Order: sequence, then structure tokens, then C-alpha cells
Amino acid sequence: MEENFNPVAQTRANYYTPGSPVQFVCVELLKGDVSGEHAVCLTFKNISRVTLTALEIHFKCKGVDGVILCEDKFEYRDLQVKPGELFGQDDAVFITAKAITSVDVTLCNVYNGKRVVHLDGIKRVRLPAPRRLAPELQKALEARMNRTGLKYQPQVFENGWYCACGAFHPTEEDTVYCSECGCDRILLQNALNTLLQPAAPADEMEMPLNAPAAPAAPAAVEEPTRIVGAAPAAPAAPVEEPTRVVGAPVYEPKADPIQPVSEPTRVLDASARAPLSGVAAADEGTRVIPARRPAPVRQPAPVEEDEEYEDNRDSVAEALIRWVPPITAILCAAIALCGFVYYQFVL
Repeated sequence: MEENFNPVAQTRANYYTPGSPVQFVCVELLKGDVSGEHAVCLTFKNISRVTLTALEIHFKCKGVDGVILCEDKFEYRDLQVKPGELFGQDDAVFITAKAITSVDVTLCNVYNGKRVVHLDGIKRVRLPAPRRLAPELQKALEARMNRTGLKYQPQVFENGWYCACGAFHPTEEDTVYCSECGCDRILLQNALNTLLQPAAPADEMEMPLNAPAAPAAPAAVEEPTRIVGAAPAAPAAPVEEPTRVVGAPVYEPKADPIQPVSEPTRVLDASARAPLSGVAAADEGTRVIPARRPAPVRQPAPVEEDEEYEDNRDSVAEALIRWVPPITAILCAAIALCGFVYYQFVL
């Protein structure tokens, strides 16, 4: 007699296998409506560029007390899984009447026709848990993206990225579209960024989804991705800045080369004033007379030397200039004439 199995629980994989063409996605627990037995179904995804035809895995199911209920191998045969497709969710790998708390899956071999890729020696990488969104933010994001089940915060890591539906896409998949909910990573980032703008404080503005998140400090809460927020509105009353004391700039006067610096005023007593005024008055008080300014010193104008000095060599040079050209011309003509006579009459 056939029995219907209804979904009871579903848990996504918290690790992935680097470099593998297929990834373990989630485990689903079903319960029979007649017998009450639990069936374990595993879901996988083809993240390669070729069609997969078979997959061999090793799984281990544990009960409530941590005791291993089943540990065995399972083979998915006669597959035609295209790139990006999910498979395995309709095949039960284990059925038991006891409650199951955890399932561990290891990829062994994956086939593409006659070609096989061995995955036993690849070390699995544990993934960080996705972060839940606030209920009101989840509803707003679902309404904006016209999708359901967007309850996680999108995050980007060095080895892949999390979608808002909770699906992890490793770097090997090389896609910006979620194969499970159909969301575009860029549009999802922009939508969530817009929703967070009014409430985001200015001191937490940081860039987001398309760059790998840096590891947080040990003491701080780990936040791989922070969304850029808008700048807050200006306060009603401006904050008064403290008074800053700035020293006045000091200007150094430049000396005037034309105007000589005046000497300080000299004070002359009565005895010194007598020859200046022509009248000696002993009872007069001391008068202040400004000092005389010395006349500016003028540079003497350069004297041009127009005198010509005769040199004894000028006469010799003049004679050479006069007689060397004609003598040279005569010698050249004589040589040419001798050569002509020699070639005409002697030879």
C-alpha cells in the first residue's frame, strides 16, 4: 500500500565542497501519514556547465541522543541534471520510526557520462550561519521583490554569497541569480539598501554586497555585510563650535633698496643748538631736531671703453690677409698649367 509523506522539517547544509561540480543543498524530513515513519530526503544542485548523469554519496543519520541510526552509501543513477538544476529531493535515502536530529552528507563521486570526478579527498568548508532579518523588514523586502521566503540578510564571502532566501551560491557557480528563488543579487541589494536608508545611522555607512566582507574583530559582533545608509537630516539648532585662538600672521617688512632707512631722532641740548639757530639761549628747553638723512649712494655708471689699443700683430695679419689669397691662386694656376702641359706633350 502506498503511503503519503508530508514535510516535517527542512534544514539547509552548513558546509560545501570547494571545487565540486555538485553541491549539497539541504536535508528534508518527511513523515508518513499512516505508519508515522520518518523519511530522509537530500537535495543537491548541479553548479557545473555540463549535464550530470550520476552521483554517489555517503550519509550518516543521528538520533536525539547522538547515536548513529544509519550510516550508508547511496547512489543517484540515470540522471539528466542540467546546469543550475536541483535533484534528489524525491528520493528517500533512509526511513526510520525514530526521531532524527542531524544528517551528515559526504560527496564521493559525480559522473558526466563516462567521465567521473572523485570528491572523497576534498575537505569540506563550513559556512557561517545566515542572519535573520527583522519581521517588518522581511515583509517589506518580500513586497518590493514580489517574492516570498526572503527572511535572511544577503551576505558575500570569499567563497560565495548568501541569497535572502537562505540559499548559498559558491564561487564555482559563477552567477548573480539565485537558482531557488530567482532573485537578482544586485536588485536584491538595491532593494534592501533602499529599505534600510531611513534608519541607517551615518557612522555605520559601509559598502555592501558585491565585495567580500572583511572578518570582524574578535570582540565585535561579526557583520560580514553592512548596507549603505543615507545621511541623517541636519539638526534643528547648529552645534556651537568652541572658540579657536589663531595667532596673527607675522609680516616681515622688506628693506627698500631706494629709500634708505631713517636714523633715530637725535636730541640736541642748548649748547649744540647755538650754532644752528644763531642765538644762544641758555634758559630755553631742549628741542628735538630730526636727524639728517644721508643722501642715497648712487652706483657710478659703467664707463664704456672705446679706446682701441693697437697691437703689433695687426700689421702682420693685415699683410697676410692681403697677399695670401692672390699668391694661392697663382700657385694653383701654375700647378694646373704644369699638369696640362705634362699630359698633352709628354705622355
